[in-house]
Amino acid sequence: MESASRESRRTLFFNYIHVMNKRLSFLFLLGICLIVTSCSNKPKTREERVKEFRSELTTQDTTVMLKLCDDAMELLKGKQIDQVLASLYEYNDSTKEVKPLTKQTAEKYRRRFKMFPVIEYARKYYSFQVEECNDVKYDVVFATAEQAGTSEPARTAYMFNPVKVDGDWKLCVKTLSDEIDMSNR
Repeated sequence: MESASRESRRTLFFNYIHVMNKRLSFLFLLGICLIVTSCSNKPKTREERVKEFRSELTTQDTTVMLKLCDDAMELLKGKQIDQVLASLYEYNDSTKEVKPLTKQTAEKYRRRFKMFPVIEYARKYYSFQVEECNDVKYDVVFATAEQAGTSEPARTAYMFNPVKVDGDWKLCVKTLSDEIDMSNR
């Protein structure tokens, strides 16, 4: 009887070891799977995001984006500041949202556009980077040489941030926190 009891305990012990080995093997394989999937889901670098975004763009994207910006500059040249302000947006990087200008931001740009009116302009460059951050920069003459009392006209620069949201381009203001394509500087 004692021998049968001992044999029974031994069988139970080996069954326990066998079950534990299966569980440990499962947990080990699960851990390996988690490590592999977490490594493959690492965020893309900015360079990878730029390359991917640029590869998806079409000629129509360029045309639409530049038309938005050029139309805004023509309106500024025609002193239609309110119409431009109504068409501008702000991009919030933290929430990934495009919203119309706040009253405070609109007033800031109204003052800027009045202080530096567009007499003449020329597109200096444009650059596609990612959906939420692109550059379109203009050289702006805001006073003739005669008005400025100098030998050259007075100039400034205006920059827009066209943003592609759900397949549509929105003309956003460029803020200090927005990145700028330094290769075009």
